[in-house]
Amino acid sequence: MKEVYKDIYLVEIPLRGNPLKSLNCFIIKSEDQNLIIDTGFNTEEIENAMMDTIRKLNLDIEKTSLFLTHLHADHTGLASFLDKKGMKIYMSEVDGEILKDSIAEDGSFWSKVNEIGMMQGLAEDKVTLESNPGFKYQAPEVFNYTPVKAGEFLKVGRYNFEVIDLEGHTPGIVGLYEKDHKIFFCGDHILGKITPNITFWGFEYGDILGKYLDSLDKVYKMEIDHLFSSHRFLVDDHRVRIDEIKKHHDKRLEESINVLKKHGKSSVRTVTKNLSWDIRSKSWDDFPNPQKWFAAGEAHAHLERLRALNKVDYEIKDGIIYYFLLDK
Repeated sequence: MKEVYKDIYLVEIPLRGNPLKSLNCFIIKSEDQNLIIDTGFNTEEIENAMMDTIRKLNLDIEKTSLFLTHLHADHTGLASFLDKKGMKIYMSEVDGEILKDSIAEDGSFWSKVNEIGMMQGLAEDKVTLESNPGFKYQAPEVFNYTPVKAGEFLKVGRYNFEVIDLEGHTPGIVGLYEKDHKIFFCGDHILGKITPNITFWGFEYGDILGKYLDSLDKVYKMEIDHLFSSHRFLVDDHRVRIDEIKKHHDKRLEESINVLKKHGKSSVRTVTKNLSWDIRSKSWDDFPNPQKWFAAGEAHAHLERLRALNKVDYEIKDGIIYYFLLDK
């Protein structure tokens, strides 16, 4: 644990067996109110690490709230655990309702995820929901939360944070911006070295990659001296990193077009396995199944971006979606 700014502490929460390795959990401490930002997976090890951190910082749980930047399990896994401890929880309504649907016994979220995977062609890889980290490590029960909206403010001690909409990594991801101190907690919106996963959530969410790029443009204009992101090292210059991320997506879009030029009408799986990935696996067959979910989702988001740009279209045959280039 280290103090990264006045009364703001960074605790690295281990994410065992996950390529992300750890979560940067931030805690803002003051006499009247404390705020924890994100939690890590729902595991006993992380429960113990969280409670140990609370003890070391001498936090009064009754004066401590939890802010969840987005719905992913590595950020929300302990939400129901901390809800039972009496913490007030803040989260966007968009992600909150998706997460509730994924936890509820009668929810449809995971069956939809499975349907999308099958539509992408992943049945050939025999992937199962049990191999998806989001399914395995999510909060075990629906929890209470207070919805927050872009433009609202949360005051914690000397800081007055504005909620910022960052749609892209998830449909309802939000961050916290302190204008006077030029501090921004951005969750997974901008990460150092690794590129945030932008996935396909369903046709009802539209061009999610395009929305992510718009969110990057918005953050680019913000004055930020301290960017506190959720994984790996902290970024020194948000504008330089945004430029790098946008170049990555430009390259990925070009790659996707080249795959369709070479292979013709293709499933999402075919496009995915022919893209270049920064992973140790030598081939698609060597990809761990959890990573196949993420890779196919990202490839699909890029194909939908190309469709929004009128460069590709799709057809569905025997339950599998196939993309093809449009003649220009």
